Amino acid sequence: MQLFSRWAALWAMALMLGAGLAQAEERPQVADKMMAYFGQGAKVWTLRIGERSDNQALVQLEDVDHDWNMRIQKMSVEQTAKDTRYFTTVDGQKFVVLVLQDGYGELHLPGQAKPLRVGYDSNQSSYGDAQAFLNDYLKTR
Repeated sequence: MQLFSRWAALWAMALMLGAGLAQAEERPQVADKMMAYFGQGAKVWTLRIGERSDNQALVQLEDVDHDWNMRIQKMSVEQTAKDTRYFTTVDGQKFVVLVLQDGYGELHLPGQAKPLRVGYDSNQSSYGDAQAFLNDYLKTR
């Protein structure tokens, strides 16, 4: 009976280890560097998730008086000849949240009439931790 208990314990440990490795493999790829945009009291953090060709990013808004404050959302990214647009779906419709051109742009929030102007901040971007940001996103989804 004692031998069976040892084998059962080893088997359980092997299953847990295998489950942990499977979860590690499911971790999506992200860019090495986060991008930070600040302006009019708002902060916007972006991080590419997945392959570049997937055109997806994680976006977090900070210090905004809105339901989206501090929520990390996965958004689609569309690059045109003129600008880069981050968008999601709101009430079943495509909603452009962030429009960037040459390091500056506008943050649009559902229910708010006027966009907030933001600009790229290289100093703050250097403080962004891409892996910690991904961890926070994975915890909430």
